[in-house]
Amino acid sequence: MHTSTGRGEPEQIVWDSTDRQTPLTNFQHQIESDRSHWGRQGFTPALEREQQPVQPSDNFTPIREQRPDEPGNDIPPSSLEEEIVEDDQLLINLFYTTFHFAHPFLVPRGLYFSQNYPPFLRVVVHLIGCHFSGTACSETLEGISSRLIERARSGGNCGFVLVQAMLLLSIALHARNDSDKSVSMLSKAVSLAIEIGLHRKDYAFIYGKGSPVLEESLRRTWWELYVTDGFMAALQQRTSFRCYAVETDMPLPCDESMYVEGSFIMQPKTLSQFDGRIYTEDELRFSSFAYRIEAVRILARALAIAGIHDIHRDQIQAIDNALAAWPHYLDLGKAEPIDTSGEVDNMLLQAHMLIQYTTMIIHFPRSDLIDAAPATASDMPASSLLPIYSRSMHGVKAVEASKRLGNLAALQDSAKKYSPFFLNGLLLSSVVQLSACSLRPSGFQQHYRDRLCLSTGLLKTLSPVWALARSTWATINAMTLEALAKNNELISGQTKSLDDSAIDVGVSAAELSVTDLSWMGLLTWEPGE
Repeated sequence: MHTSTGRGEPEQIVWDSTDRQTPLTNFQHQIESDRSHWGRQGFTPALEREQQPVQPSDNFTPIREQRPDEPGNDIPPSSLEEEIVEDDQLLINLFYTTFHFAHPFLVPRGLYFSQNYPPFLRVVVHLIGCHFSGTACSETLEGISSRLIERARSGGNCGFVLVQAMLLLSIALHARNDSDKSVSMLSKAVSLAIEIGLHRKDYAFIYGKGSPVLEESLRRTWWELYVTDGFMAALQQRTSFRCYAVETDMPLPCDESMYVEGSFIMQPKTLSQFDGRIYTEDELRFSSFAYRIEAVRILARALAIAGIHDIHRDQIQAIDNALAAWPHYLDLGKAEPIDTSGEVDNMLLQAHMLIQYTTMIIHFPRSDLIDAAPATASDMPASSLLPIYSRSMHGVKAVEASKRLGNLAALQDSAKKYSPFFLNGLLLSSVVQLSACSLRPSGFQQHYRDRLCLSTGLLKTLSPVWALARSTWATINAMTLEALAKNNELISGQTKSLDDSAIDVGVSAAELSVTDLSWMGLLTWEPGE
């Protein structure tokens, strides 16, 4: 045993990987010291450490190291060292009251400590929580998280908990606007998940060890990986993703209320049951998570044909039909992502976002709007995709989808509960709406302005939390100014209303590099993995 210390207050916050020259804080020195509990050099065999009683602080609850026979730990006993990572209750609570709402695959909050998660996962939870705290040094925790995960991989820990840790870190890295690291970490998570058979029903049964909650957590881990892999494929303009290509018999997740309450009164539903719901009179009810999965399955079909010029009309029409039919088959009570009491269904909200996002990537490149796309238009591909309908009809479909996606930004009671992926949806939605404004000389209609104000307002709120929000906010600001200029409106005359709505008129398109405008790659599709 060795002495545990509390978390010191930092002198300066280091929020993300874009702030690399900001001096590290006292918090960093505390964690990264040679004898730190979390630093690489601090992991030494327990017998070599000074034997001292643990003195926990008010904010920490020390947890013993996971035993070899506990769930998710596949490290051989001979390779184990007694490592201690203290759990910061504040950061764990922040994780569960924000990020977990959007990506709920770890066990519910009340069971977190009972799982005795290994250090590499607990530190990732701390990393995500610290982004919402305003006091911790996330730059430090990112490095520690990556090192512990790599150490677990090289040490032979190939259980599902490592998949969970890598998936969490991948999403966090994406939100930190570190795309390369995020993609790499996600690829490792997918490879390991497929290698250990996480996509198989038997895996959840065997490694759940009789715990319905743990079995559900494993089902959710696979399907969360599936959803993340699909959306990241869309952002990278790939035509396929590995989780979609793998045949799976993993049952579908249950509803959130059942998961939190632990009330598993029915057998989990299967994909075949879900697909058969259209043709049966039986009133089978499916979870919102299941409809989120279905939205990604439609997205996968769209990605396969998104960049094809000479595509047959029927292929586009088939996806259009699937997108239009999706809301008609929602269960009773799930028609909207918010219920009569005002509670937001986070899984259903994301599902709606994915449906609208898919609609835009199918129709926007084939529409008349593409010629009016804002910001450095000369750097875009010379030719847009050939239309299937009239170009104006494609434009109408894209604009309507952009409006519906933008409206979702008004639903959450807290901006911090939105998934980081929602920010990418807002960016594409804004591109489509600004293109529509630029195409029509009637100008910058009030309803477009109000919807953009909502989007930029949400991004402004999240900008202290995630670097992705700051980058997206700046990009939309620049595109907005360009759209205003195209309509021959005086920027000075708009300053007051734009300031009130969080649009920063001090940002110009010239101040952003081409690499910042990630939406410009929408028309360049690469072969899938």
